[in-house]
Amino acid sequence: MHEHRGTALAVAAVCVTFFVSLGAVVVVLGWIGFSIYALVKWIGAAPEQPNATALVLLFVGIVAVLTTLLGVGAGLVGRSMTPKKRE
Repeated sequence: MHEHRGTALAVAAVCVTFFVSLGAVVVVLGWIGFSIYALVKWIGAAPEQPNATALVLLFVGIVAVLTTLLGVGAGLVGRSMTPKKRE
């Protein structure tokens, strides 16, 4: 009955660590995204004002990709804890 306790605790620890560090990771990736966006606007012939929608979608994309990766990883590990169906 307790055969998957270690795996479950490992998944929980990874999830807690992920959500604790999510703020710092989003800030770092947002800074990188802003820098690339500013560099592209500086090189290209773009309008002077930055597009607020693009900047908001940058953060939405960062959070969506990171949480999707966490969900996929937890789902793959959780699949190994599901008992096999018997015939």
